[in-house]
Amino acid sequence: MKKLSFRAISLGIALFLTSLAYAEPPNLGILKKELMTYHDSGLYLKEISCVVAKAQSYILQQAALNERQGNKKKLAIVLDIDETTLSNYKTIAQHRFSATRKQIVQDILAADAPAIQPMLALYSNARKHGIEVFFVTGRSMALMKATRKNLLSAGYNHWAGLYLRPDDYKQSSIIPFKSRARKSITQQGYTIVASIGDQYSDFKGGYAQKGFKLPNPYYYLP
Repeated sequence: MKKLSFRAISLGIALFLTSLAYAEPPNLGILKKELMTYHDSGLYLKEISCVVAKAQSYILQQAALNERQGNKKKLAIVLDIDETTLSNYKTIAQHRFSATRKQIVQDILAADAPAIQPMLALYSNARKHGIEVFFVTGRSMALMKATRKNLLSAGYNHWAGLYLRPDDYKQSSIIPFKSRARKSITQQGYTIVASIGDQYSDFKGGYAQKGFKLPNPYYYLP
């Protein structure tokens, strides 16, 4: 009887684990509708605003502490571009969240993505408090002209530096490039108090006091 019970329990566990392994993923059509609702309901912008408010509070706190020091540091922040300072949601939705690489490049070349307003406000406040702003993006160097044009037209002026991924970059993750970019900034004598982006890869790899992750359920970049 005990052997039978043990076998029954073992079989039940095996069936349970098998059901987990072969569970059907969420329906793609439903997920896309949920993504659109998340944006159109205002929740997406609300959550962005919440993160930006925390980041701004921390950045201005660091600026105030720096002002009280006898030997002031050169403070800086690092910002990602796509879904951090500029919003591509309109074209992302038009492509039904599955744009090809060619479509993405064409959209960037249009240079008409609007600013994410809470981030634009943070950008302006940081500069008013003497903090330099650097952009570090996974966009390739071939898109430099369009990127500069778009940032300027969206209201981002007088940044300290703009780093784009080399055209021949072969690594599967953007972390090494972004980490090296931040290292380069620190080697110029800056203390990076915050790195802000919509991907965890935007601030992994060190060379920043603190990272702030904005919401982005639309795509993932390692």
